[in-house]
Amino acid sequence: MLFAIPFGSVLCVAFFLGPPASRIDYMAGVRAKHQRLDSLPSPKAIIIGGSNGTFGLDSERLEQALCMPVVNMTIHASLGFRFMVEEIKGSLGEGDLVIATMEHSAYHDAEKYTDAHILTVDRSPRMVRFLPWYERPRVLLGVAVMRLHGVWKLWTGAWKNDVPHSVYRASGFNAQGDLVSHLNVERYPVERQNTNPQYEPGVDAAFWPIVEGLTDSLRKYHAGLVFVWPASAESSANPAMDVSIRTAMDAHGLVLLGNAEDYIFPDTTFHDSHHHLRATGRRIRTERLIGDLCASPLIKCCGTP
Repeated sequence: MLFAIPFGSVLCVAFFLGPPASRIDYMAGVRAKHQRLDSLPSPKAIIIGGSNGTFGLDSERLEQALCMPVVNMTIHASLGFRFMVEEIKGSLGEGDLVIATMEHSAYHDAEKYTDAHILTVDRSPRMVRFLPWYERPRVLLGVAVMRLHGVWKLWTGAWKNDVPHSVYRASGFNAQGDLVSHLNVERYPVERQNTNPQYEPGVDAAFWPIVEGLTDSLRKYHAGLVFVWPASAESSANPAMDVSIRTAMDAHGLVLLGNAEDYIFPDTTFHDSHHHLRATGRRIRTERLIGDLCASPLIKCCGTP
């Protein structure tokens, strides 16, 4: 107990006065995304999901097709589907459209509690409110510990030669929330790209109540929800998982647009991960998505009757 109070005080000081936990400020991109989400008039289109949507969509092109402003809220799959839904529920408006481009992990493991939350809250403490109350102490303590570690790195000079990451940086997003900093840098060799994890077919039971909570919120505003396929690389394709997702979504009456195989691209079209498309794949994927959206009777695109 003699050391508990002093160490607690140190952590408290580190939390409020310490440097950011990481030199990479990519997760700070959530601040601009939320500013746009809360300032846009309705109807608006809101994209949720993991980084497959961050790297691989052209929201400016989507705006032109949908005739409504778009905010791309995607940033990291490890935040989990529940967090992504909680982020937007309080910012919905009349006639909004939510486009969910979920990686397979969101269907397999809908509630995630990882260090991604710590890094997000580190850069934007207000994000803690989107976590369940029982997770908040862990995340806040994690931020304090990591900032204390940052103090040590500053004091020892461990960070003195660090330079901003060329891709993963808060300044790498455009106004709509798409990451564009990767479009003009050299891509990783195929053999160095991170592959997609493989999951057993099936959808996590926790996925359905989360969707139900979202649809309840959308119903109040006559807003819509559609799911779309993520971009995947050929060598990481998981057809069995795709079939199980389609079957489960149909059984629950949820709209999943398009065909999974239309969103599978050559490995060479990705940057550093089998979800992170580069410019050519991003353009093709966006056009295919627009085609699927505009073919749906639920969505009115520009120029459609």
